Amino acid sequence: MLNLKKVLTKLNKQINFKNKKIYIAVSGGVDSMVLLNIFIKIRLKIISLRIEVLHCNFNLRVIDSKKEEELIKKICKRNKIVYHMKKFSFPSNQSIQLIARKLRFFWFKKMLKTNCFNYIALGHNLNDSIETFFINIKRGTSLKGIKGIIYKKKYLIRPLIDFSRSDILKYAKKNHISWMEDKSNKSQKYLRNKIRKDLSNVLDKNFYEGFKKTFIFFQEENLLIKNHLKIIEQYICKKTKNQIFFFINKILNLNFIKFYLHKYFSKYGFLNIKDIIKIIISKNGKKIFSKDLNYVLLKKQNKLILIKERNE
Repeated sequence: MLNLKKVLTKLNKQINFKNKKIYIAVSGGVDSMVLLNIFIKIRLKIISLRIEVLHCNFNLRVIDSKKEEELIKKICKRNKIVYHMKKFSFPSNQSIQLIARKLRFFWFKKMLKTNCFNYIALGHNLNDSIETFFINIKRGTSLKGIKGIIYKKKYLIRPLIDFSRSDILKYAKKNHISWMEDKSNKSQKYLRNKIRKDLSNVLDKNFYEGFKKTFIFFQEENLLIKNHLKIIEQYICKKTKNQIFFFINKILNLNFIKFYLHKYFSKYGFLNIKDIIKIIISKNGKKIFSKDLNYVLLKKQNKLILIKERNE
């Protein structure tokens, strides 16, 4: 069951509230309105905590978007919370969901940096995490893609991630919280909505508890792999200001070479492992470019040299 004590207990383990400034991302939906309500209560307990609201208006549902904006402004005014709203327009040739996410987080990050805030609180819940798990499974993924949505990542915190959508709805009704339903959440043209509908018939309390435990295991294992990769990275490469040198003889001593090549080079835009293997066994002077052309990988003597070609 969702309650203030449970949320606050975990938050206190993750961050120090003293003199912190936190943005609450509020869409007007039940998740974000509950999140805002909880932070309003937390502020009463922690006087030095400063909260402000960020709201994105994408004007996809003109009448509903206006109502959402008015609802959030009313709650902010009543509780003396500073309200920030940003309107966006879309290029007609791009995916609405994809571009909306990019625009939203670009603005969030800019606000955080400009106004020296510490965190942005998001309203993702356990159902969102489970849906993301199945979306990534359907598309094909690694351990990173099946670990669920994590509670805290850099400046992003998700205080509701351990609670189901049902828990959040019960809390909203019990505390007389108003919210707006996003009609697009029922559209079957989006993969997430299709998965949500399919899961609604099978998920019960035992499933939720099982997924929570599974996500904890996956997140711990993913962290273990990340730490291991850092150790191996120190062994196989040397970094300078503009270049990274990978020692081929040390790479060839590793087990599961393809795994390591993918982990170390995909983040720079080298997505085809076969190309990297070809350059390893090629003559000196052979080079390949990353997918975005920002990086070049050059073989010289017994080293692979990663060079940044241009600013991203």
